[in-house]
Amino acid sequence: MPINRIVIAACLWLMFLAIPALAGDNVIVSLKTTACPWADIHLEDRLDLHLASINRIPVVRQDLPANSDNLAFEDLLDWGQQRDGHFLVDIAVERIDLDLRKVTVFPFLLYRYRAYAVLSGHLRVIDLDKKRQLVFKEIAYDIKASDQWQPGEDNKFDPALNIPADEKRQLFRRLEEKVAEELSREIKALTRGNHFGS
Repeated sequence: MPINRIVIAACLWLMFLAIPALAGDNVIVSLKTTACPWADIHLEDRLDLHLASINRIPVVRQDLPANSDNLAFEDLLDWGQQRDGHFLVDIAVERIDLDLRKVTVFPFLLYRYRAYAVLSGHLRVIDLDKKRQLVFKEIAYDIKASDQWQPGEDNKFDPALNIPADEKRQLFRRLEEKVAEELSREIKALTRGNHFGS
């Protein structure tokens, strides 16, 4: 009788060893940003607030190493699986700036410019369990400031077109909020699988 128990225990142990290691349950979100020449950016904090509202699966904010652009796909899988991840969401912000775009022209009389706070980069989502990339795409967001009018000459670099500093701060805060809200919504949709509800 004891031999049967030993045989059963040995069989169970061998079956356990034969089961491949599965990815964990976490959605790991890595966010790398660049400096903005016009305002302090707090996108990480805003994104964390939005991600905290996702409560059907643990969302972990942990940034990839600085050299992650040069990491092989297998290395990214290993990095995410070591952190008990099911999905790895890699967000890289490559530009946060102001764009001045000419919209309406009354030749030689009046020019109208629109200023936009812009953010661009890429979003990548990897399913660590299935070991495949679900999406890799460019991201681009903008928020419009008030219109600026320029009489007489068409000069994009005219100081009169500059936006006041307090308006710039508000503009970039609105941009951060928009980006954080839309990214968290996209993360929820892209990693829904068995974990997220509608």
